[in-house]
Amino acid sequence: MIIGERIKLLRKAKKLTQTELAKAIFVSYQLVSKWERNLSEPTAEMMFTIIDKYQLPFDFFLDPVTQQTQYTAKEVILNAFLESMIASYDKRPTIKKVAQVASLEPEHVALYFANSDELIYEFFNEVDRNIKIEIEAQIVSHHDLMTIFINNMAPLLYDKRVQLHVLYTRPYIKGIWLAFIKSKYKRIFLAHHQVDEQEGLALEYLIEVLTAFISVWLSQPNPEPLAVFQNRMRCVTGKPINQWL
Repeated sequence: MIIGERIKLLRKAKKLTQTELAKAIFVSYQLVSKWERNLSEPTAEMMFTIIDKYQLPFDFFLDPVTQQTQYTAKEVILNAFLESMIASYDKRPTIKKVAQVASLEPEHVALYFANSDELIYEFFNEVDRNIKIEIEAQIVSHHDLMTIFINNMAPLLYDKRVQLHVLYTRPYIKGIWLAFIKSKYKRIFLAHHQVDEQEGLALEYLIEVLTAFISVWLSQPNPEPLAVFQNRMRCVTGKPINQWL
């Protein structure tokens, strides 16, 4: 199912007109109409806005893939996208550039990704997929987010330090990535734990602090070893979340 069809189904499920949906996400109804008629597609940032607004799964806009050849082709393209971003500090790689790095024709890449926004969207989900699964499993049974972050999440981040270094250092993608992870992990926690107003504020502070720590850590050309980073976190954040206020 293509993106426009998903947006249309979502709108009808919420019993919204195109104008009502447009107002909710701060765009024109003409743009929503173009999406639904497949004349244009939302940006990666707009897809995340829709996901956050309507509490959708983060893979809502991804088509289910069943054939191994499709997995392989997408993996090649996503790896080429990463290589292209590594080579380009301040300019987002085009489909043409990604195709060149992947040794594919642009038309071949377009079978899977119509534009770089779709590439960004799936790249985010690919980088975060295993991290999200592990962290959600821990959050279900534990309240102490700092312990989960230090003991469970930091090792997963370190394993993906090459991809994450790019996401935290490329200006054309960093802002979208930060919005993606802040929204995602806040929603995961709130889905499994009830919090009052003060705890909610503490959670906001915690997410901002953790994001800042990760950004500094993984923005370095050679991030400090995992054990050093974990010890640093234990020293700086020695109090549990309910004592932050």
